[in-house]
Amino acid sequence: MRLLATIIFLCITAVCSKDATPRTNAIVSAQVGVMRYGASEEASELYGGESTTSSPDLFSMGRQAIICDTPSRLLVKIPEAIGQVFTTAVRSTTAPNKEITFSVVQQNGEELEVLTSLSVNDNKWHPIQVRLNGGGELLLNASYAMPSSASDAGPEIAWATPDFSASLHPPQSDVIFISIDTMRSSALSQAPFLSKLIATGRQYTNAYSPSNWTLPAFASVVSGLTPQQHGAGRGAFAEVAGGKADKRDFMSLGDVPTFAEAFSAAGYATAFIHQNPFLESWTNIQQGFDMYARTADRVDSSQQLATEWWYSNSHRARLLMLHFMEPHWPYSSEDDAQKYFGKNISDFSILDKTPQQRRDFFAVDENIKDAVHAAYNAQIRHLDEQLELTLAELSKTSSDYVVVIHVDHGEELWDQGSFEHGHTFADCVVKVPLAIIHAGNIEPSQIAKPVAAHHIGTYLLEYLDIENSMPASALGKNSNADLSVTSTHPLYRCDIGGKTIHPDGSYSVIGHQQLEYNGKAVELPADVLATLRQLGYSDD
Repeated sequence: MRLLATIIFLCITAVCSKDATPRTNAIVSAQVGVMRYGASEEASELYGGESTTSSPDLFSMGRQAIICDTPSRLLVKIPEAIGQVFTTAVRSTTAPNKEITFSVVQQNGEELEVLTSLSVNDNKWHPIQVRLNGGGELLLNASYAMPSSASDAGPEIAWATPDFSASLHPPQSDVIFISIDTMRSSALSQAPFLSKLIATGRQYTNAYSPSNWTLPAFASVVSGLTPQQHGAGRGAFAEVAGGKADKRDFMSLGDVPTFAEAFSAAGYATAFIHQNPFLESWTNIQQGFDMYARTADRVDSSQQLATEWWYSNSHRARLLMLHFMEPHWPYSSEDDAQKYFGKNISDFSILDKTPQQRRDFFAVDENIKDAVHAAYNAQIRHLDEQLELTLAELSKTSSDYVVVIHVDHGEELWDQGSFEHGHTFADCVVKVPLAIIHAGNIEPSQIAKPVAAHHIGTYLLEYLDIENSMPASALGKNSNADLSVTSTHPLYRCDIGGKTIHPDGSYSVIGHQQLEYNGKAVELPADVLATLRQLGYSDD
């Protein structure tokens, strides 16, 4: 369910990121001040919290960056034979008390040319893209705008990792990776555009999610690993359901290769725009994305940001990953829980309850079930309409693009007597839509054998012949691939720990005692952890 939370103010810099030099095709050094590589994130008071109908579009935006002082000057060597477009972005990591001026100056021998200059008094990201005049070096300068204060010490500032590229799009296919939260396979009947699009490509009609909730399922798709291998999610259950608040630790994705890192190393511009607090930067799922952002839980909230990023990088090969929450509960308004159930679902969800207690809690009349079904289907139809508009807009600046349709998990609508997801491994929750479309290159087909849905990320790398160190994908013809299909590590108490799906469609049960919870407990500031626990999964 969507998570009801008390919102606190956070402004986060370098949260849960690898403190290592990110990919860049330039040599950077500090002439004035000191510098370090890390992640810098512009995060509002909404970070980690619940989206509402009145929420602004943008919750947070982060980038891999070079972080340095004010005043400071970075010297950036312009690489030879790469191209003439320089791309970065800049921000003050805290709102400054006086205007700061940022400038990009090209130095070629004795000649200096100011390519761009801007003065800001906020902590937002300000994109910069300039065309260069020949070679030499760039100077990235930051100081207070008033000449009398130019030498005064100010806040830390962050420059997005510098990138140099050619002015013409290389002969590489763009990728639009669309991930939909909580979409049942049966819901395709309510999505005429998606159904038509999927029919033009390769559709995996028996694809299974590696888990029944977002965090472990998404960690799998970016890493190619199973929840048993990557550990992202929650810690192990207590031996007996105590009916009290669930205090299992949150687990983040560790320092493992991701498919976005492989795309980035191959020269792609990479961006990840999502709508779920369980995909924010504390999870480490954003590894390898040049820009990552969370927008409000509305389909159109990310459209402008996605379009601006896509257009501004039209001279480069692009990987854009878009995640949508539209089918997620509540399906039409914040009053749905009270309207349909007459009680607070959020209060119930923070408690460690048995599967039978969950079924009893969600026992409702048939007319209520019908109304919830109708509200869910309406969400699917609205999402379908918006996706058609989004893809039409993005396709305007790409003559060669691959589209992936991915779903992290489905939804139970009383198929087995209960509601929502995270508590069962029934097909309505773990059997998900999955397809890859590449007009003129992939013939329309349906693959009926059971497959692991999270292999789609590594399959993209293999399909586009991108060098990587990730596990082989079983969606193609790689003989080294692991052909097993499993779904494990439930969010809530479940009668089983997961299941293995066999080639003939049958399955065998995985017991709780067979599961490992080997993830790294999330290392977050106390206020961030407190907010996450207020989201409905713990009461610490």
